[in-house]
Amino acid sequence: MQGPSATGFIVGALACAWLLGGWAGAASRDQGPEALDRAAALRTFTEKVERYASLRARYEAPFPSFDVRRDPWSLRLQRAYLASAIRTARRQVRLEDIFTEPVARMFREDIGVAVYEVDMEGLVGEDFDVALVDLAVSEPVPLWAMRPVPDALLERLPPLPGAMEYRLVADALILWDTHAEILIDALPRALVIP
Repeated sequence: MQGPSATGFIVGALACAWLLGGWAGAASRDQGPEALDRAAALRTFTEKVERYASLRARYEAPFPSFDVRRDPWSLRLQRAYLASAIRTARRQVRLEDIFTEPVARMFREDIGVAVYEVDMEGLVGEDFDVALVDLAVSEPVPLWAMRPVPDALLERLPPLPGAMEYRLVADALILWDTHAEILIDALPRALVIP
């Protein structure tokens, strides 16, 4: 190559390299803080969930293990005591104590990605009547109001300790204590995809 065409080629190549370098640098800057925020949100969620599991284990320790083959009446009494003890210990806790703003944003992003990547029929787009159920921390939720979380979504959510499950109530994702049968926390509007 000679003359103006060679110069134009070199200038064009340098411009492309500069644009690609700038784009890569911008992408790494955008991912850096976001990745750190995500890691911090996940750490916060995990710590709060483990703190709850430890609290429940402390009140559950004096009782025999939960076994559905035991006398239903003794199981009911054990659940009632456990729920009451947890309710008293967490009397200052309100909704979104575990699902803090960064944790909520992380969950909503993961749910949004899951919904767009996997066809989860019946998960979104339903007319949810939120007024049917009043969600309150450390209180029971009617069994008829809860739905299981589809496996395709469940596998994208952080794992939970034993005796805790994710469930859906209307458009909210909840943390459910299967031993005390009470609400641990809720993420309202989890299924409202913008």
